Amino acid sequence: MKINNFNSDEKILRYTDKIDYFLNGHKTLIVAEFDLTNKCNHRCPGCCGNNENNAELSKDQVEKVIEGLKSLECKGVILSGGGEPTISPYFEYAITLLKQAGINIGLNSHGMNLDEQKATIIANNLEYFRISLDAGSPEMYEKIHGMKPHHFEKTLENIALFAKIKKDLGSKTSFGVGFLTSELTQKDMEPFVRLVKERGADFAQFRPFTGNTLNILPILEDLKKRYEDEHFKIVGSYQKYKEMSDTSYRGYDKCHGMFFSTVISADFKVWACLHFRQSAKHFLGDLREQTLEEIWKGSRIREVYNAINCAECPILCRNDSFNRTLDKLSLEVTNSEFL
Repeated sequence: MKINNFNSDEKILRYTDKIDYFLNGHKTLIVAEFDLTNKCNHRCPGCCGNNENNAELSKDQVEKVIEGLKSLECKGVILSGGGEPTISPYFEYAITLLKQAGINIGLNSHGMNLDEQKATIIANNLEYFRISLDAGSPEMYEKIHGMKPHHFEKTLENIALFAKIKKDLGSKTSFGVGFLTSELTQKDMEPFVRLVKERGADFAQFRPFTGNTLNILPILEDLKKRYEDEHFKIVGSYQKYKEMSDTSYRGYDKCHGMFFSTVISADFKVWACLHFRQSAKHFLGDLREQTLEEIWKGSRIREVYNAINCAECPILCRNDSFNRTLDKLSLEVTNSEFL
């Protein structure tokens, strides 16, 4: 069972060819967050997409995006949001095209719209599938997702449904359920783990709400001791929790990660950062006017890179851990020849 350990600081070093492009060329892209739609049937108060437009990619646009990702030799695509990817009319079509292009696929979903057909397609094609539950009780689910108890129960049913289909098909898809940590949600961590394990998921994943600095590592270690076994793991964004003791300085001034990780939104535009979809400062290009490869080769990406003030970015952002690693490429090291 292969489960993501969220060690981006180590993963980035596996792509020496991409780092070479970073220094000398343009084919740097490793992973893209791909928003098929901005529409969503949940009402999460803290959703990063709740102020965006109601855009949705057409079939032709999906094709053009995937052509561009293939031309840049992108390694992985996360179908996310934006909105809820499974309600896009081209959700299954996008998976088929990405698979044909040789690009590995991950999916982040609220899980409520899952059915047998979607579950089968996911189990047969994806590297990982994560359902965002973020609660261990109907009461917490309503606070975090803005949805009613019967929606909570439906999502729990769908977790069990996917676990069964995955087992029946002998699928290697890594299947987990996510939980966002904060002072509000902390009390639901253990009941969440019990619910997820009982329904057959491979892992429970903990990560902080953007900007939240509650360190739950001691709780996490206790849960691991009591609930982990050979079939079920508890994982977390360890690199984020470990950095929470001091968020006053990031250790870097440039967002190197924007060359390796990007966002293609449901209005057919490209952005430097998932935290700043629809921000003019982070806009890289419009796919109605340029191909993805032209955007990557163009001058705008360097303009954005030089203009971004990392001090204004959310603490412990997605790019943070590998920004810390990549920044070492430019360090002045005394007597570097003496390894």
